[in-house]
Amino acid sequence: MNASGRSKAKVIPLFPSPKPSPPEGPVAYRNRMGATFYLHEGRTKSGKPRYFMAKSIGEGALTKVPEGFEICESINGVVSVRRMNEARATVPPDDIALVHSVIERYSHLRYYLARAVDSAIVIYEPNPLPKQFEEMLFEYGIGHIPADAIAERMSHAQYSPIMKFEPQEDEYVVRRMTFRGHGGWSYPLNIVIEPSAGVDNAPPPDVFGGDWS
Repeated sequence: MNASGRSKAKVIPLFPSPKPSPPEGPVAYRNRMGATFYLHEGRTKSGKPRYFMAKSIGEGALTKVPEGFEICESINGVVSVRRMNEARATVPPDDIALVHSVIERYSHLRYYLARAVDSAIVIYEPNPLPKQFEEMLFEYGIGHIPADAIAERMSHAQYSPIMKFEPQEDEYVVRRMTFRGHGGWSYPLNIVIEPSAGVDNAPPPDVFGGDWS
């Protein structure tokens, strides 16, 4: 309890490293937008336990994550509780790190995100893009925009998948999101990514639809 009489919550960061020590209060999770959610237990109509996240501490708040479950966050900040699945395919950490390093090389890709989705690596594009945000403010007569103001706005951006790297033996094939007809992922492009080749084997300029120079 703190001076105000409220329970002190243990906040789990967006990308936790080592396991946090046992919390003194309800388990909490802060998403990338800065909103904090608290872990609760409810009951289904049949009486089975149901775990969920809420923005305020209420009846059924838990002080630890139930065994076999984990807290997860979607690309757009939705926080939920799911069963752990050890059989779920994963992406080698070095491969996802390689994609991050490529994105960081280019300033216009600064706010793009890469996430492991099952065995694939998916690239997400923010909406609006920083340049679009600046142009929108310029139309309202706002000239210079501080970098921290742009960063704050981008922390609340919505993201959409734009590219996917799918594993194929020791390589990845590339697919782009299409918006023609019913939309969806394209057929594999005539591009193969070899993680062992390093950042110099990055996708060509037109893969992201931008200038990689």
